[in-house]
Amino acid sequence: MLFKRQIAVIILFFTIVILLTYPNYDNFIFLILKGLAIGALAIIFLSYAFPKIIKNKLLIKNIDNDGLQKIPELSTTQLHYNKLIEQIIDLVTVVNSKYITAIYMTDTENKGYKKQNSSKVGYEDFINLKNSIISKIIKNTNPTIINKEKNDDDWEEIFGKKTWRGSEVILGFPIKYSDNIVGCMVVFSDHFSSINNNDKNIIEKLVDVITERVSDLEELDSLLVDNYFSARVNNLFDKLEVKSDESELFESIRGICRSFFEYDKLTVILSDNKKDAKIQLVDGIHDDADQGQEFIMKNTLHGLSIKKNKMINSNSWLENFPELDRFFPGDKETFNFMSILSIPIKSKGNPIGAITLERFKSRKYTNTDEKLLEILCSTVSTILLWQKEYNRVNLSAMHDGLTGLLNHKTFLDRFDEEISRSERFNHNLGLVVLDIDKFKSMNDNHGHLQGDYILQEVSKIISENVRAIDVVGRYGGDEFAVILVNTDIVSCLPLAQRIVDKISEKVFLNSGISLKVSISAGMAGYPSHAQDVRELISLADNAMYVTKSKGGNGVSIAEK
Repeated sequence: MLFKRQIAVIILFFTIVILLTYPNYDNFIFLILKGLAIGALAIIFLSYAFPKIIKNKLLIKNIDNDGLQKIPELSTTQLHYNKLIEQIIDLVTVVNSKYITAIYMTDTENKGYKKQNSSKVGYEDFINLKNSIISKIIKNTNPTIINKEKNDDDWEEIFGKKTWRGSEVILGFPIKYSDNIVGCMVVFSDHFSSINNNDKNIIEKLVDVITERVSDLEELDSLLVDNYFSARVNNLFDKLEVKSDESELFESIRGICRSFFEYDKLTVILSDNKKDAKIQLVDGIHDDADQGQEFIMKNTLHGLSIKKNKMINSNSWLENFPELDRFFPGDKETFNFMSILSIPIKSKGNPIGAITLERFKSRKYTNTDEKLLEILCSTVSTILLWQKEYNRVNLSAMHDGLTGLLNHKTFLDRFDEEISRSERFNHNLGLVVLDIDKFKSMNDNHGHLQGDYILQEVSKIISENVRAIDVVGRYGGDEFAVILVNTDIVSCLPLAQRIVDKISEKVFLNSGISLKVSISAGMAGYPSHAQDVRELISLADNAMYVTKSKGGNGVSIAEK
């Protein structure tokens, strides 16, 4: 295609040369050539000067025969789209490390679905549009569970020919864009028992994030007009990952604003409720209001763009808004700021903060200043929303849905971190493993709802009797584990005994059923017993079974 365009441009060039050098313009053929040449020049001019116009016209009817919309090209933000897909897949792995995930988007030209990314090898790069499994996923608005069936050609089109056990399962989620299905997320597990409702709900929210963020990226792409400024703003995405701290984002804002805007004070504020706001960043004058301070936005200049949800640009704000203070009551006369440009940071159309530029000179900020600051605010909004979604989903993925404690995987990750830290600083660690006595019989006699209640209450007692720096997790079933940070094994014993005593003293009363519960504990210490996570867990677990062999409701320390 590129070669043909090059040949066409060369022919056009020589045609124009002939028209300019040939002396006779009255010939009918030359008039036709002249008209074609002018038309071709106009098309080339439009395609290079206004590429978005041409692109948008082509996208108007970008729907295939099955009603599936093609996801738009994101030009300068394509890299950010790829990073979004990669981060979403990583988050599914956080939800459950056993899941193998891929994201497919419609490829209308080739009549199928093209793989965007996957967590591991094993997924095919392209799937035919007629694949019954993918069709079933995208035609269902809710998550779809599909079990492996014998001699399933459509299954093997997705994964290739392998030896299957028959317990494999797919969890499928349709992906929407502009109210159309554009693809799907496929989550594979080698056993159907691994799929649970909590995981399904979290992953469904992650799919919603894809839809929202793609819309944001397309909107951002339409705003990126100044090349150098665009490059700096785009660098925010490259520099800041979804896991980055907010402080890194605000420092990047400071650098961009220093490069492109003239001001005596830069202020960035965020607000959760449209009443109070917190100053996240200050550059320039600090004496009137500084980073970390909070203020009530009512009747304040710095809360005005949030309250009105629109841009404020004035070169004499005291005349335009005489009833307002700047941050605090009575502070309008303290500093003689004259000009202000304040633009809200929006999330889904609602203001969540503002970036404000002020200067002492009475010179209104230009239309270019407005446009560039709007681009920055839009970018900041997208990054903040990504980070918020990541933190929310990551928090859900790290914690057990029933008890709120760290789940098995996250607890082991934290254990590795604490062992490394203890080794680096020559500290001790204590590990306590606890298992509820005769829990299965309680479940059998009183039902799983009563069992869930006991698990929740026991987890509360454990959490309430450890320090804030200690790490508590639900290790599995009715088993819990506690890492006692910077504590030797002797000092751990009273705490473990206190947890055991508190549980045995409590009357567990729920739905008219009153029960007494006891728990068995086993302990091992780093480095006195072992220096490896798995070995410490094994030793503490064995010690816990020693307690059970003695009748339970006690604590045992591993033998050295």
